[in-house]
Amino acid sequence: MRKRFVYELIVGIIMLIAVFLFGAKGIVALVLLSAHPFIGKKKADERESQLFNKIGNYTAGAVLLVSVIVYYFSDSVINGFVVEKNWFGLVFSAFLIAHGLLGLIFTKKV
Repeated sequence: MRKRFVYELIVGIIMLIAVFLFGAKGIVALVLLSAHPFIGKKKADERESQLFNKIGNYTAGAVLLVSVIVYYFSDSVINGFVVEKNWFGLVFSAFLIAHGLLGLIFTKKV
């Protein structure tokens, strides 16, 4: 399970960098998630599925916060990077980073 969270975190960071470098075309980095089902594939027990749902709830809250921040700065242009045109890539990469990071934090506690 930890391998999957590490993979999500890495893909999220790569996607964030790709969106900043290539704009909307950087979302193509999402293709890296196609290998996700093959990493650590096993049947989750009840405890793991509850932990996964808990992480999902915290991730939803974090992504909502990031969405509000992106909306607040949507009119900004940072070094030629227009936030308004690339909001989807920013929010989705924030989702992957938050889900991977929170997953690693919660699995470390268990």
